[in-house]
Amino acid sequence: MDLEDVVAELTTALAPTGLRVPPWGVERITPPAAVIALPERIDYDSTYGRGSDRWPDLPLVVLVGKPEARTSRKAVAAYADGSGPKSVKATLEAHTYTSCDSVRVAWAEFDNARYAGTDYLACIFHLDITGKGA
Repeated sequence: MDLEDVVAELTTALAPTGLRVPPWGVERITPPAAVIALPERIDYDSTYGRGSDRWPDLPLVVLVGKPEARTSRKAVAAYADGSGPKSVKATLEAHTYTSCDSVRVAWAEFDNARYAGTDYLACIFHLDITGKGA
C-alpha cells in the first residue's frame, strides 16, 4: 500500500461529512477538520510473500472547536456516531477503495488536542487498513 494514495482516498471518502482534510504539515486548519496521522506501525507480509500488508492503527484526528464549547461537543458527537450522514465510521467503511483492500474503524476516543497552538475538542479514530504488499 502507498500511504499517499490511501490518504488521498480517505480524503475523498470523508468529503460527504463536511470535514476538511488539510495537506500534511499545514500550520493552520479551519474546523471541522480531519488530520490523518502516520500509522502507529506497519505489519508486512501478512500473507505469503508480499501478498498483504496491514496498518493496524492509522490515527485520524477530527478537530471541531474549542474544548469547552457546547457546539463542539454536539459536532464531535455527530462524527463519532456509528451511523448517520456525518458518521466517520459509516462513511469510511461504505467507501469502495482502490488504494487498499479494506478500511475498518476499529475504535475511537475523545480528547483535547492542540494543533498549531490552538486547542480543539477532538475525536481520534483508529483505522485498521489492509492492502496489497508493495
